[in-house]
Amino acid sequence: FFFSEENNLKTMTKKLNDGTEMPILGLGTWQSKPKEVEEAVYHAICKTGYRHIDAAQIYGNQDEVGTGVNRALKDSGLKREDLWVTSKIWIL
Repeated sequence: FFFSEENNLKTMTKKLNDGTEMPILGLGTWQSKPKEVEEAVYHAICKTGYRHIDAAQIYGNQDEVGTGVNRALKDSGLKREDLWVTSKIWIL
């Protein structure tokens, strides 16, 4: 595991087999209330330093998650490659 200079769990990463560094702690968006998840994602990225957002198509909130990520990128000056967004497709 690798700690960044902030030395906290939100920035701690795990190196994957391909060399990619994945943040180990992420904001989960499952069962997030409509109209609240966009702000939660924005706040997590801009105000608390999260760099990993966990999402899934089946949650039905991908539009709001995407809007929160896009707002956060615009306002924070981060680049998309600074974030890890986990997305899952469920086959039912």
